[in-house]
Amino acid sequence: MITSSSEEHLKEKVLSFVSTRANIHHNLDDGFSFIAYLSNDKIIGGAVFSHYDGHNIWMHLALDDPLIMRRSFANDVFEYCFIKCKCVRITAMTTPDNERCKKLIESAGFQQEGIIRKVIKKDMQYLDGVVYGLLRHECKYL
Repeated sequence: MITSSSEEHLKEKVLSFVSTRANIHHNLDDGFSFIAYLSNDKIIGGAVFSHYDGHNIWMHLALDDPLIMRRSFANDVFEYCFIKCKCVRITAMTTPDNERCKKLIESAGFQQEGIIRKVIKKDMQYLDGVVYGLLRHECKYL
């Protein structure tokens, strides 16, 4: 059975899981929150939220299998951002060639807003980043 958790003892493990898959190379220190997706106490997915400014929050999502993102888990993510944090928007970014991630982001209702050139470091090279945004009133999970 897959469950979600935000227990503090998982914080660094979830950050490591998401960072390696979502190309996070900057130090978030303690300036992030998270939701872990677990199967038999093993992390199989995670959402890391960073750079919260009272209006916007960045979401970094990594899943071993996109089918992990059930509606109830999507509700957890969007309720955290839009209700608990009272954000007006969520920002996400991926590389142009990551079709699986783009499909997942777009299916959640995010709109592509632009491309930032050479912003994502992966394997010693810099790649473009496709920026997505989701506004609270556009969220179909609330």
